[in-house]
Amino acid sequence: MIENVMTNPAYWRDRAARTRAKAELFRYQNSRANLLKIAEEYDRLANYAEQQLLRAPTLRLSGQSP
Repeated sequence: MIENVMTNPAYWRDRAARTRAKAELFRYQNSRANLLKIAEEYDRLANYAEQQLLRAPTLRLSGQSP
């Protein structure tokens, strides 16, 4: 089965966490700030995915609880 990442909040939260971790490695404040903005967008996508799952339970991934 093909995974639909748009309805997988865990995928987006993982991306946000990895992006934040990567931001810590950057020396320049502007670069770090840009990565942190991207991480915030990933969190928004995670929230969107959660809302989609609440609205359409048939979109739930196998093994994913409500």
